[in-house]
Amino acid sequence: EGARWWGAERLLPLYAVFLVFWAVGLCKAWQRHETTLALQWGVAHRKQAEVVRPGFRGWPRASPVTGETELYYPQHRRLAKYLVTGLVIAAQVVMMVCMIAMLYAAFFCIQSTDFSVAESLLLNLGCSTVWGISLELLNWVVWSRVAASLNRFENHRTAAAHETHLIAKIFVFFFIDCFLWFFLLAFFQIPFGSQIDGLLHKAGVVLDRPFERSDWVPRLGMTIGAVLSLTQWSMLLFADAYVPYWWSARAKRREAERASSKPPPPGADHAAQELGRA
Repeated sequence: EGARWWGAERLLPLYAVFLVFWAVGLCKAWQRHETTLALQWGVAHRKQAEVVRPGFRGWPRASPVTGETELYYPQHRRLAKYLVTGLVIAAQVVMMVCMIAMLYAAFFCIQSTDFSVAESLLLNLGCSTVWGISLELLNWVVWSRVAASLNRFENHRTAAAHETHLIAKIFVFFFIDCFLWFFLLAFFQIPFGSQIDGLLHKAGVVLDRPFERSDWVPRLGMTIGAVLSLTQWSMLLFADAYVPYWWSARAKRREAERASSKPPPPGADHAAQELGRA
């Protein structure tokens, strides 16, 4: 069975190369289809008008093209803000490495303790589930807001540039948050686990059990399954069902509190007394 697995494993690089060519070919085919439709509809030479974003801030100046007054923001200031964005991304990588170290410590603790097969399976699944829920919360509660704040901070002039940079930031934040652990586990821990054990032994860190590939491959599958199935669907149901209900109830409660805190208009008491007498 191990030889059969090793033979199938050798085909994985070919499968990865096939996926790369398939993705590039699909994008190129879609671009050709899009261009064909644009020619058929007579809109091939039309360009989307650049709309200045309402939140854009700058200094008035005469446009070098039209001579009209326009808002201008220096590029060197935006480059400095790009540097701040890069520092925030670096801080995210450091934070994720610390979280991954904690997950490694939990897995090593499970590996070095004499649990039964069922207990070890449940503990590994529990760590994977907690990891998946943490990723979802970080993505939608923390990193999406950080990306939006950094995008506003960079002060892009047009709405198209604002949306493009926001999509890029969300992609980078989510990619690091979701896939850094999988990348380290699949391309670092599993292929080179024995060498890592040797380096740790030379550094004076001796593990109770040596590296075993059969222990770490299921953990990779569990964490991927927990993120893509259990936590993904549970968080989607939570976001689609409970959050709108909670937000609507909160808005109604605030509206009722505002209405009750408003003083009555002048003459309202007198009008109420007249109605009572009538």
